[in-house]
Amino acid sequence: MADDTSTLHFSTPLDSLCEPAPPIPGQPLRCAAIVPAYNEAGRITNVLKAIAASRTVDELIVVTDGCEDSTADEARGFAARFKEKNPASTLQIRVLELSQNMGKGGAMRHGALHCTAAILLFLDADLIGLKPEQVDAMLAPMQASDPELHADMTLGLFGTARGGIVGWWLSMCHRKVAAITGQRAIRRDVFLAVPDLTKSRFGVETAITRYVRCAWKLRVAEVFLDGVTHPIKEEKIGVLRGVRYRMAMYAEILSYIALDNVRQRASSRHRQEVLMMRERFSGGISDE
Repeated sequence: MADDTSTLHFSTPLDSLCEPAPPIPGQPLRCAAIVPAYNEAGRITNVLKAIAASRTVDELIVVTDGCEDSTADEARGFAARFKEKNPASTLQIRVLELSQNMGKGGAMRHGALHCTAAILLFLDADLIGLKPEQVDAMLAPMQASDPELHADMTLGLFGTARGGIVGWWLSMCHRKVAAITGQRAIRRDVFLAVPDLTKSRFGVETAITRYVRCAWKLRVAEVFLDGVTHPIKEEKIGVLRGVRYRMAMYAEILSYIALDNVRQRASSRHRQEVLMMRERFSGGISDE
């Protein structure tokens, strides 16, 4: 059954749907892995296996974004099998279904609003080669007590996992244009403060990086996920449809950057908000 709020557009009242749990002194901050998925049946299970086998994830949330295939059923099946095989595990696995496609940003925000963890880990549902230790490696900078090692956001960047032009392209994009990676850990309070998450769609990763790294000047770490890759759209839905999808994605990213640049330069209110948020987040994770 779809979640009761799945057909609603996000609004301010939903921001208090799940209040973050206050941190326990001396205990690691709770981490929730959120996997937004659109028509990823046959691929999502391998990602869920890697996350479930990690040492630092406390909760695993799959958000199916108006899927037209059996992605949700596959995720629920994995959750049932995991619970049966690991009855003593404290890992919570939930599947939230959106009846309408909200776009990746909307699915990510939906998952964030339905958990109480202080740290969120976002991973794509079609990753190939992801290992549990790489999941832990992405969360390590977020959990570090040493101020010199601590990060407010971690970006997971692909290494060289495939040969030919496809492997070169994916590796180059992730290493040279880190802002677009879909693999990232981030403070929940910081993530929910990023404006227009549900509107940015393909540009959601760019939006998060621009605010966290450029506007709010928070600490960002990079972790190389050697051996990890994913199928490109041209492989999943055909060359012509894949190219059209890719062009639409790039257009939305560039459009977001252009509009955000205008907003930052033209709005004194926006500049004041940026400075206020920079000061707010500089003090570390909040339990507000």
